[in-house]
Amino acid sequence: MQNEYDIDVLISKVLANEATSAEKQHVHDWMKLSEENQHYFNQVKLIFEKSNAKEISNQFDADAAWLLVKTKLSEAKQETKERGLLTFDWRIAAAIAAVVGVASLFYLANNSELSTIKVTAHTTTQSDTLPDGSTVFLNKKSELSFSFNEKSQSRKVTLKGEAFFSVKHEETKPFIIEADEILVRDIGTEFNLKAYPDKDTIEIVVTQGEVQFYTLKNTGLNLKAGESARYLKHLKEFQRIEKPDTNVLAYKTKVFNFNNTELQSVVKLLNEIYNTHIKLAPGLMKCRLTASFYEDNPNTIIEVIAETMGLSISRQEDEVVLEGEGCSTH
Repeated sequence: MQNEYDIDVLISKVLANEATSAEKQHVHDWMKLSEENQHYFNQVKLIFEKSNAKEISNQFDADAAWLLVKTKLSEAKQETKERGLLTFDWRIAAAIAAVVGVASLFYLANNSELSTIKVTAHTTTQSDTLPDGSTVFLNKKSELSFSFNEKSQSRKVTLKGEAFFSVKHEETKPFIIEADEILVRDIGTEFNLKAYPDKDTIEIVVTQGEVQFYTLKNTGLNLKAGESARYLKHLKEFQRIEKPDTNVLAYKTKVFNFNNTELQSVVKLLNEIYNTHIKLAPGLMKCRLTASFYEDNPNTIIEVIAETMGLSISRQEDEVVLEGEGCSTH
């Protein structure tokens, strides 16, 4: 390699854990010069995190990679300068990610220090403890993979579906979850992430600590305990949720809090969580229920609802039907 690097190459080396102490200090000093420099560094960092750049092997031809990265970043700088903009050119980012991706593939094929496990929940929920000591509780029809790289000391989770995470926070071992285009960075946290691939919305609820909820192109939101947000895929937009669903964790806790909730919504949730087949007589759909249930079995819940609302219960094989007079919608 050459003895002198411009700032683009130095940033790349820092993010790939290949920089010397002097090079790290140089980048640190450069970032302190202006907010623009800090923003530029953060954008490149997002790309490396998304593409697992930290998994680059020492055997990979770093000279060639850094040269191409340098070229692309220089082109990006020139374009933004000509347009008078400070924004990062994401077409160039894609090219950089592609370079890093090649390195990652090489690493995965030739380095045994990367360990991966998978956890899958099909028709029932599933809990597990990850190798780093973090725990995860998967909802039905969900799966995740967890990888830990000994060399880079990085932890990565890929999620399809819904899961509650209790992360063992370690400052030197970043824990990042990828779900579609969304990334979630742990900052000492317990949270629930709902990200089914066939749904347009990705939702997160933080119960303890703090997370960064973001994408490659958007720094997103920092959320603390008690806060919730959603990401709309078609709009590529983040939204804070002012009044989160009180039953978002019911699949895990089996605790339900209904406050003037339509009975059809109550029954739908119970069927989803307990795999039951509860049905309502047509006139009961809009009836409203205010009640709380704590780890009760579904039969007990149905009996309490029937008693509270003056309904009758009929059973046929595995089907339960609630019947009674209809309710006024006014």
